[in-house]
Amino acid sequence: MDKKENHQIIEHEKGFTRKTRKKSFKNRLKQWGFWKVFLVTAFIVMFLVILGSTMIRFFPGTAKVSDSLGTSNEAVSKSDQALPGESSSSVADSNFQFDVTKIIYSGNISLYVDDFQSTFEKIAAYTLAQEGFVQNASSSTTEINQNNVPNSGYLTIRVPAAKFTEAMKEIQSYGTPISSSINSTNISQQYQDVQGQLDNLKIEEARLLDYLNQAENTSDLLLIETELNRVRTEIDNRTTMIKNWDNEINYSTIIVSLSEKAIGTSTVESPFSGLVQKITQGFIASINIILTGLAMLIVLMVRLIPFAAVLGVAYLIYRQIKKNKN
Repeated sequence: MDKKENHQIIEHEKGFTRKTRKKSFKNRLKQWGFWKVFLVTAFIVMFLVILGSTMIRFFPGTAKVSDSLGTSNEAVSKSDQALPGESSSSVADSNFQFDVTKIIYSGNISLYVDDFQSTFEKIAAYTLAQEGFVQNASSSTTEINQNNVPNSGYLTIRVPAAKFTEAMKEIQSYGTPISSSINSTNISQQYQDVQGQLDNLKIEEARLLDYLNQAENTSDLLLIETELNRVRTEIDNRTTMIKNWDNEINYSTIIVSLSEKAIGTSTVESPFSGLVQKITQGFIASINIILTGLAMLIVLMVRLIPFAAVLGVAYLIYRQIKKNKN
């Protein structure tokens, strides 16, 4: 009997220990609560997502960096293998000398004016006073504006380059500026290239004249004269080009557009004109806004599916804990 009682006592103690462990585990889960389980689960999912996206971005980026390094190294090796006698654009550009006197300036001005005709004449007189000239001009004026169409026109004036900035400021003071812009073009390199070609052609012309004086038969004379005519034509073309450039450099161009402020008292405009069209456009715009909102809502719902799955798992865990507790 003593053995049986001892055995029963031992079995009872083992069962009590197992029950105590189960209760302690349930108590721990109960202490955690639903929100703690949810936060831990969400944290684990977010950590896995961030880790995966980081790894996906990391490896392609490494490949791109290595490709760019390989390309740059290849370019360096090719440049190192270039022969000293080979010509390149970079070598040619190294001989280029920037010349601030070979810059062409131009400007555009648009003005609202109270009196078109007087402003038009005032700008022309100012241009002449600055030792410039009016290159071309156009205007559209009427004694009485019909259909509320204002007088308008433009002038293309040329002023000395030294007075370009002053002229831009002065002309803008003649009315209300609508827009204004300044453009500068550096032709130093083109100018030097054409000037060098012209010098070479003149040397060639002198050499051909020398050959012409030494020619002894008619065939040689004809060949030399033909080549001499070609060279002189090239000289004329380049000389004209340089003269035009000098003219544009020395005299800056300003295009002035004038619009007279219209007086809106000659006609009565109905506010109901085009009302049906405006209503139609407003209705279509409203439909487009609604459709855009629905599309955005669908996209948002699809994006929330993973979060809903996480919440569902967390809720099932909570239900299971609550069930075990009961």
